[in-house]
Amino acid sequence: MKKQKLLPSSLFPLFIVVSLLNMTSVRANDCTTGKPRDIRYIRRDNNRCEGIQDSRPISNISDNFELIAFATSNLNNYPETLKIRVPGTGRDKPIIIIQSYSKNYLLDEIEAKYSASGFIFDLKTNAVLQRAKIPFNSLLHLAFVEKKSIRIYHPVILEQSSNAYKFVIYTRDRRTFPKVEIRQNRKVIPSNLQPRNIANRGTIPFYWQPNNTPTGRYQFYVEDGNGKSITFSFQHDPSWL
Repeated sequence: MKKQKLLPSSLFPLFIVVSLLNMTSVRANDCTTGKPRDIRYIRRDNNRCEGIQDSRPISNISDNFELIAFATSNLNNYPETLKIRVPGTGRDKPIIIIQSYSKNYLLDEIEAKYSASGFIFDLKTNAVLQRAKIPFNSLLHLAFVEKKSIRIYHPVILEQSSNAYKFVIYTRDRRTFPKVEIRQNRKVIPSNLQPRNIANRGTIPFYWQPNNTPTGRYQFYVEDGNGKSITFSFQHDPSWL
């Protein structure tokens, strides 16, 4: 199965160009080998592609919106080695993508290792993140597996989890999101999610505290002010928080 990518910033700060119709994207640069001290996007240590992209492709542009991050973290600065963990996929290796649009940073093609607590990858932050001065709070993390053409998102945990999940939606156009829900089996699960009634564009964060929500597969449902909606299936386990 061909791995799928998200795209970096394109038309203005915090603005990304994404093919939302088929969720397939194209890298701005090929992931080739290079000098380790180079902060450009290259293959590193034969276990990841990471760096700053120096060009930005334009692909199919949709007027829809898309999920670009699903994570939980208590990160407040960069350690020397950043622990990236994706739990709950079993032996199915997740596709992991970490980006920062502020400087066109991209980390993907990650060779994470299986463990009892999930797939884990230890990232040396002095290779790119610290040298390129990527703000730690600008990182967007996304991980998923696909089964029978169904994409299931799993939270990316950086270092330690917090008590909430962070969903980030990207929208090209200014829009409101009056309906934001957690659902399961077509039923709405009571939550602390707050609608966005002021029109905005770019990256829109939503925070969900599951509290006593039991382990299971849920849906993150988002509907804009024009009635357009998208549902994203994700896995939750209280032990991850």
